[in-house]
Amino acid sequence: MDFLSTFLIVLLVIALAVPGFALKKAKLLPDGASNALAVLLLYVAQPFLMVSSLLNKTFTTSLLPDFAAVALFAVVLQLMLYFLSKLFFVKVKEEPTRRICVASSYLGNVGFMGIPVMKALFPSDDTIILYTVIFNIVFNAMTWTLAVYAITGDKSKIKPVKILLNPPTIATVLALPFFFCNVSVPDNVLTTIGYLGDMTLPLSMVILGIRLADIKFTRLFTSAPVYGVALVKLVVSPLAALGVMLLVRLLIPVETTVIVALFIIFAMPSASSALNFAEMYGGDCDTAAKATLTNTLLCVLTIPILSLLIPLL
Repeated sequence: MDFLSTFLIVLLVIALAVPGFALKKAKLLPDGASNALAVLLLYVAQPFLMVSSLLNKTFTTSLLPDFAAVALFAVVLQLMLYFLSKLFFVKVKEEPTRRICVASSYLGNVGFMGIPVMKALFPSDDTIILYTVIFNIVFNAMTWTLAVYAITGDKSKIKPVKILLNPPTIATVLALPFFFCNVSVPDNVLTTIGYLGDMTLPLSMVILGIRLADIKFTRLFTSAPVYGVALVKLVVSPLAALGVMLLVRLLIPVETTVIVALFIIFAMPSASSALNFAEMYGGDCDTAAKATLTNTLLCVLTIPILSLLIPLL
């Protein structure tokens, strides 16, 4: 995997935001367009992406130890990065800003951007895609618990039922029996599911473009906390995660594909869920929006640079 090919893949992904940006600037989209598209993204596109990523993939029991490793790393590394982020932003005085910086620093865009980017980077490696799906299951559970607490500081806001009753998780649970039993799904059904799932990346980027159009470009780069989030999320997080996994591999066997998959996953920019939760619970929406947008733009450079380490693993 060379720098140029990875750079072009990530650049083309970010370029999908241009239509949303242009249409919003041209006043061809109504107010609230991003919210309407976000509903389509959350309730239709992403669930079908999860399903299409599992169907007609070959399951063997030899995958179970790797799935367990991915799930365990997902929990441990996210907790580690959460506490690392808390230490990094301890001197930010405004509590809402500090909380959103912490959440944005460890919440990665695993679902909307992670799976499509992995498919583009590793088009012939179904195993890495499966690892990303497993990570996403754990990520969704921790998003509705740890992320809510990180933003609100109120344990009563955590709704355990949300761990299971969210569209991507429901879709994944429904698809898992087909995957584990190696059920062959007819091609025409799979094609339809694939079409709906493939909307995820374009939709998420169009929404990003719309939100980018609503913020003065210069404001993205005038906030010190936003730079801090970019540093932690795009550089410190993936390198720290990689370091921990390599240390673990010195003690017990860990498949290189597991390490590669998780390394790239942790290099993803901040998830829009940080902004969504800020809006839901009265957090610092301005910082959340700027952090998400800035990280997504900067990952055009950081992901290709970090990917240069992959051949060394």
